[in-house]
Amino acid sequence: MDTIYEQLLQLPLFQGHSREDLTAMLAKIKVDIRTIRQGQTIARQDDPCHHIVFLLQGQVSLSRTSLHKDLTFTEHFEAPNAFGSDTIFGLRQNFSHTITARSDARILMLSKQNIVDHLFAYEVFRYNMLNHLTTRIQRSSSLLWASDEGDTLHRFVTLLKRNYLYHGGPKQLDGGMVALARMLGEPRIHISRMLNTLETRGLVTLTRKHINIPHLEQLIANQ
Repeated sequence: MDTIYEQLLQLPLFQGHSREDLTAMLAKIKVDIRTIRQGQTIARQDDPCHHIVFLLQGQVSLSRTSLHKDLTFTEHFEAPNAFGSDTIFGLRQNFSHTITARSDARILMLSKQNIVDHLFAYEVFRYNMLNHLTTRIQRSSSLLWASDEGDTLHRFVTLLKRNYLYHGGPKQLDGGMVALARMLGEPRIHISRMLNTLETRGLVTLTRKHINIPHLEQLIANQ
């Protein structure tokens, strides 16, 4: 239990709480801790979001598929982390990503009912949730103002920034050049030339219908 306390206190929603507060919180709720095997799906994109998923140990992959189901954006996260806090309330209460265990993992599932009935009683938790949600809103809003004008590379990087939660580290884009060209409104030959140039510069690696980006921050800096 001490390990769970330490991990939760590192997460934004619980920062600022004392161990006594956290002990009181966990005493009021049903603690749903699960062991997840590598490759197991924890949640699927568009499934109803009734829980926040707290990753206590291990690694997960988050995948987001485009409206036409022809492009999938994948990134990876390590423990401790949390997912679903921005989709558990609001107009559309569905998971925005498919969450898959990249290694054996331990998760804590915290239901919406427990959050409303118990955790919102703590002022620090309410402020943490408000700060977390407004930060996500502000980041999303700033990306909406990002210009789609410019060359093919600029448009490509803007697309990546809009579809990945964290703008650093390794990313994977699946779907191929035809789907990417349609998404960007560019001829396929322009996409091919851009990607081949990026591969020559060591910023991406290409295989059939897969684009691997070792360090997204380097691609953003070199656009």
